[in-house]
Amino acid sequence: MSTFTFVLILGAAVLVSSAINQVVSGVATPLIQIGIGVLLAFAGLTTSNFQVDPELFLVLFIAPLLYHEARNTDKVALWSNRAKVLSLAVGLVVVTILCIGFTLHALEPTIPLAAAFALGAALGPTDAVAVASLSKRVSLKRRQSILLSGESLINDASGVVSFQFSIAALTTGTFSLISATGAFLVSFFGGIAFGLVLAALLAFLVSRVRDLGLEDTTFHVLLEVLTPFAVFLTAEHVGVSGILAVVAAGLSYSFFNRDLGPSIARMKIVSSSVWRVLSFVLNGLVFVLLGIQLPHAMMGMWEEKAISNGELLFLVLVISAIVIGVRTLWFVGISYVGRKQVAQAEQRNSGGTPEQVRRVLRSIRLVTPDSLKESLALALAGPKGAITLSIMFTLPWSLNAAPGVFSQREFLIFLACGVILVTLLLANFALPALLPDEQGEKNYATDTDASIEVLRATIEELAARQTRENRRATQTVMAQYNDRIDRIKQGTGEQDDDSVLRLEALEWEQEYVLSAIDEERVSPVVGYRMLRRIRQSKNLIQRDRDVLWLFGIIARRAALVSRSITRTLLDSNVLSDGFEEEREVRQLQAESLEYVVKNLRARLDDPNYRTEHVSSLMVQVQRDLRRVKRIGRDIGTVARVEDKATEVRRAGFLIELEHIQQMYESGRINRHTAKHMRENVHMMQLELEDKV
Repeated sequence: MSTFTFVLILGAAVLVSSAINQVVSGVATPLIQIGIGVLLAFAGLTTSNFQVDPELFLVLFIAPLLYHEARNTDKVALWSNRAKVLSLAVGLVVVTILCIGFTLHALEPTIPLAAAFALGAALGPTDAVAVASLSKRVSLKRRQSILLSGESLINDASGVVSFQFSIAALTTGTFSLISATGAFLVSFFGGIAFGLVLAALLAFLVSRVRDLGLEDTTFHVLLEVLTPFAVFLTAEHVGVSGILAVVAAGLSYSFFNRDLGPSIARMKIVSSSVWRVLSFVLNGLVFVLLGIQLPHAMMGMWEEKAISNGELLFLVLVISAIVIGVRTLWFVGISYVGRKQVAQAEQRNSGGTPEQVRRVLRSIRLVTPDSLKESLALALAGPKGAITLSIMFTLPWSLNAAPGVFSQREFLIFLACGVILVTLLLANFALPALLPDEQGEKNYATDTDASIEVLRATIEELAARQTRENRRATQTVMAQYNDRIDRIKQGTGEQDDDSVLRLEALEWEQEYVLSAIDEERVSPVVGYRMLRRIRQSKNLIQRDRDVLWLFGIIARRAALVSRSITRTLLDSNVLSDGFEEEREVRQLQAESLEYVVKNLRARLDDPNYRTEHVSSLMVQVQRDLRRVKRIGRDIGTVARVEDKATEVRRAGFLIELEHIQQMYESGRINRHTAKHMRENVHMMQLELEDKV
């Protein structure tokens, strides 16, 4: 199988995982992608033809993922918790490397100590995407989320740098603590400084390009996508950490890009969508690769005579226990220090003596049931994932031993895959038991609240996309969105109690149009355009298609099709004036609305109708009638404005659909509400296209 075909299959697998994720609840997306990869492996797909250069794999997957993660990190919260985050991202990683390295080397002496340290370094980083995509049943507090996100950002860099030093020691056979420490400091701080300098230079370049008048969104978004690759490769070329340079560039992005304006807002909207898709695809590819690698690694190691299956599983469980145990103890220590600081501050604020402060501090227990439970939950909330597997794939092929001796490279990758799988399973199924969703079903927004939130977000994005050329059209569409919000707040939306009366009003309008077609007062083309609009309006209210009425329309159209063709061919003015048909449509619409107003007036004194519903609907119909007549007076000028407004409406509907999907993915709305809201937008899209 060619590499290109292999990549296409991986892309299709990621696409399928996205669809399954919308249907299957309670299972994290990475687990779904791993499952698909396992199925592909059993179907005969292997990674034997996907042996890319280790550096290429590192820059292809890790660099853009870290850059995207750094850009979206809360910098203020990260700085406020810098001591705890650094202890997790550096101290915990070092302790994890040492514990895993010495334990694995002691249990399996054939594995060199440097190789065991390399595995520990790869298992140091946590996967932020895996945490974010866990079951929505988990409820993390803001403080917990800040610690986990900050840790996952910086420990990626410390893990990669430690891994590189371990591999260097493994391949050269020598290791000097003094020289390694010096090289580490140069690589660490040099990478940070170099990343900041490159970010500043790129920001200056973008500013100069904008000064020249180049506001093309494609250019700027593509430059953003290429930035992590350029930063990584340049930093590695000068001899500093490319990973840390990418992280520094991502963290400083918001400081160097503070320009405002419509074009900037449009670019940020597009950039956000591009990065969301790119990060999902890259993570998905790595997890599918993990699923493909797992069966082959297991079957390959299964046939090895030098090491048994039971020993393999035992090592996976031992290493997983070390990873989780060390993390739990570390969070216990953080909790203990935090409780002491709080108690000390409270005593000082209350005017306690130094002796009283010391007595209170001595009374604080190292471990409490609540702190142990929270520490274990935070330990499980840091599963291993894409970063770990990406690092392991960069292991040199020279680790493959001669025939008759098991492959150290495949062995280490197998152990990493096993630990990733164990931590993901625990995070997905055990973590909800420790941190249950306190709000439960209350997490879901009501249909009304969700609709209003989506409409407000759409208005904000439309305002950001506003330009001098489309300002009038955009403001018109924004006013329509505000009207929709008001109708929802007042309970006069399409699904209101007066929906029966609205349907009856549409029936009257339909009746008038059909009579106009039968009496040949309008052309069939114009008449059926109006009937399609009425049908779409009815569907928006009743959400069901009247099949019998639709068949009746089809029969009438078949009977009049020859008459319509004849009239079109004989009438030489049909094509001579591009706005003539539009004027006829507006005239017919005005007449049909006048007919509806007449019928509504007749129902004002009818006891079978509620007066407030009739009067409210009559006011709305009269407002529409005035608008139609105003448009009819200057159809050419208004048509041009309507063309721009139509484009803005199309964009608005796409923005609505995007926000609905985001609310569903974040657990704000359930599947039924999301489906209901999407169908409403789709019906309005159909109505818009029908009018056009």
